[in-house]
Amino acid sequence: MAALIGCAVATGVGAVLNTARIEAGASVVVVGAGGVGLSAVMGAALSGATPIIAVDSNPAKLELARDLGATHGVLAEDAAREVAAICPCGPDYVLEAVGAQQTLQLALGLVPRGGTLVLVGMAAKGDIFSLEQFPFVDGGRTILGSNYGSTVPQRDFPRLARLHVEGRLPIDRLIEAEIPLDDLEDALDRLRRRVGARRVVVY
Repeated sequence: MAALIGCAVATGVGAVLNTARIEAGASVVVVGAGGVGLSAVMGAALSGATPIIAVDSNPAKLELARDLGATHGVLAEDAAREVAAICPCGPDYVLEAVGAQQTLQLALGLVPRGGTLVLVGMAAKGDIFSLEQFPFVDGGRTILGSNYGSTVPQRDFPRLARLHVEGRLPIDRLIEAEIPLDDLEDALDRLRRRVGARRVVVY
């Protein structure tokens, strides 16, 4: 759990609490329900946001997102229609937690007039993310980049650990299995195939 605090949890929860500073009652969409996205869901729940809509192509990950505080789980292919039905005026914040072109474009399309897109997922160096400028400027939309959740380790690591101990941040739910180093290749293969809804800790 300490390893997760130092990586996915700090990145996802920090994007909500530190970078975007999402307020209670705000509507939030999280695109991508991996370790970072699920942590963003937990951060949104901590902030008092509602609704919290998780978007992913894997139904098992959406089920876990609901367990961690999402009010809705939406398949990526249905996201535009489902998000519009849940938030007729559009969400206040859309967090992209993958960094892939497909999910970036999906997230961009969900940002309404006056809404904020928070880029949390880390794209590969050299990748270009393009958008039509006029709708963003005309609609008063905002883009925020969140590097490591704007985390200050000395301040945030103890706070995240304390929230877990208090039962308000269920980090342990992210752990699918603990595996020995001898099984590392199998774990990496599962990671590449995006098998499993939870993170794997290697010891």
